[in-house]
Amino acid sequence: MTPLSLVDLVRAHRAGMTPLHGRVADFVLRHPLQAATMGIEDLAAAAEVSVATINRFVRGLGLEGFSHFRALAVASFRPLSPVEKLEAQAAASGRDTDHVQASLDSGLANLRAARAVADADVFRQAAEAVSSADRVVFLGFGLSAPLVGLLADMLIPFCRAQMILDGQGGQERMIRRAFNVRAGDVVIALALPRYSLSTIELARGMRSQGARIIGITDSLSSPLALEADLLLLGPAEHPLLHASATALVALFEALVALLTARRQSAGDAAELTRRIAPFLHDAVAEAPDRPILAGRLLP
Repeated sequence: MTPLSLVDLVRAHRAGMTPLHGRVADFVLRHPLQAATMGIEDLAAAAEVSVATINRFVRGLGLEGFSHFRALAVASFRPLSPVEKLEAQAAASGRDTDHVQASLDSGLANLRAARAVADADVFRQAAEAVSSADRVVFLGFGLSAPLVGLLADMLIPFCRAQMILDGQGGQERMIRRAFNVRAGDVVIALALPRYSLSTIELARGMRSQGARIIGITDSLSSPLALEADLLLLGPAEHPLLHASATALVALFEALVALLTARRQSAGDAAELTRRIAPFLHDAVAEAPDRPILAGRLLP
């Protein structure tokens, strides 16, 4: 018999709970990812109950203690993207078509898994942190280095100031620059398998200096998850590559879309479009009499 996930366990006990325990249960069911990453004090504050109530709630679920609760919560998110069959197919076939199809299918699976665990409240907190920060620091090495550059560029309209730590100039330069990060700064740290030890150590150091850490990674088993105040998960499974960035880029777009909706007025958007327009290719203006089909001018 397959063990119940934490969410299933809470649902199974929900009907018989006291009002206070029900308040905790409802928070866990609405925000399973947040609940999995919180300490007991944070969970108590979020559910507006006492730490003692959390302990009684956990025991009421038949669990040994809060550490058991956390372990079960984290385990629920480890198999975020079920692509084992895709891996087997890729290993068994040498046809180019199969590899291409498996890669695209795994990207779709990662996107679905990211959507399933996405918590709008965490995105809201991340958007508010970015827009109110004195400075936003983007941290990522290896595969994550070009990704932090992309995210930094996407977030330019919403940041007071930016700093990018992507390994350029060497480790000594990164350490010196990170040493100046302080309270009031927000660090957006990215880590994909294979995880960079430098990313984890720098994130930990900047957090100890008072910065708030937004972690973007692939699963709760990522070492970055332990260093983050806010966590956005984008599964990175791939049948051949050691990591896929598809879901992470989708998270970037979701965060930028939220900031755009919350912070950019229609007037600002119109003015930005007016300024950029002279530098854009206008195919319609060049050939107004030629019909357009599916985004392409017909000859």
